[in-house]
Amino acid sequence: MADPVLVGDIGGTNVRFAVARRGFAGHPLISDISVMPGDDFETFDAALKTYCDALGEKRPKQALIALAGPVDEDHVKLTNRDWTVDAVRLAGHCGFRRVRLVNDYAAMARAIPELPDSDFRVLRAGHPDQEGRNPILVSGPGTGLGMATLIPAGATGWRVLTGEGGHAAFAPFNAREWALFERLSESHGYVSRELVLSGSGLNAVHKALCEIDGVAWEETGPAEIMERAQQGDRICRDICEIRARGTLYALGDAALMNGTQGGVVITGGVAERLADWLAAPEAISRFLQRGPMSDYMTPIPIRLLLSGEAALVGAAALHFDEVLSA
Repeated sequence: MADPVLVGDIGGTNVRFAVARRGFAGHPLISDISVMPGDDFETFDAALKTYCDALGEKRPKQALIALAGPVDEDHVKLTNRDWTVDAVRLAGHCGFRRVRLVNDYAAMARAIPELPDSDFRVLRAGHPDQEGRNPILVSGPGTGLGMATLIPAGATGWRVLTGEGGHAAFAPFNAREWALFERLSESHGYVSRELVLSGSGLNAVHKALCEIDGVAWEETGPAEIMERAQQGDRICRDICEIRARGTLYALGDAALMNGTQGGVVITGGVAERLADWLAAPEAISRFLQRGPMSDYMTPIPIRLLLSGEAALVGAAALHFDEVLSA
């Protein structure tokens, strides 16, 4: 039986850790979950040591950490936090036999087959293959905008292809979005999907729309923007619509390019707050309308992931996949 493993999910906002074991039918079981604000720590090493000290004698001998940034030979520079993580340094510092680093969306994607239906909200049912063995796109706006494709391997296995699709160029759809794009181009140069759609770009988008409308800008939190949007404030409503519709526009492009007819799973805290906006017919239409290839999009289901522990489960699944294949 596989030994337990310490797993981590390190995003731009929170640091999550857990201990994982291989349970019934091979599904990972996680326990000892800890969620801590990243701002509480100067370095990732300090966050991990805090968790390990709390575990005491229960600390596993191996760790697999999923981080929001590209992995380069056991090093990760987080995209939205000034942390650099080194697997060899961590192993020595915290007494692990081995530490493995993966992109956070590799873990997020690998979690999808391990999670119950209750962890998802169906935004569009579609008509997926009943065998469930087609590729699945996993992406969505949180602090940043991650993206990965889950690919069937053999009769029951899975592989994950990661990339940096969130940093692809934002594509305006209507006059309002073109005006936003042009204003952001003046202030930022390159306008990525992540800048427009994710939490890290909220202030930039809000400020740009205020400037376009000749309104004084004041920094406003996500919850207040949502509340104002519900009350009919034009700029706040436009922020919600642009982000929801832009997310599905971007994911429709990615689904078409990657052939992910097994479905699209939308993730991230921003996406959860925009759930009703994402489910709106205008947003779904952005996903489906692809000219002569629109029929290709029709079978693809769209689901919103609601589990905050998904990447921990996926990190454990990636570890046990490796152990069993060795």
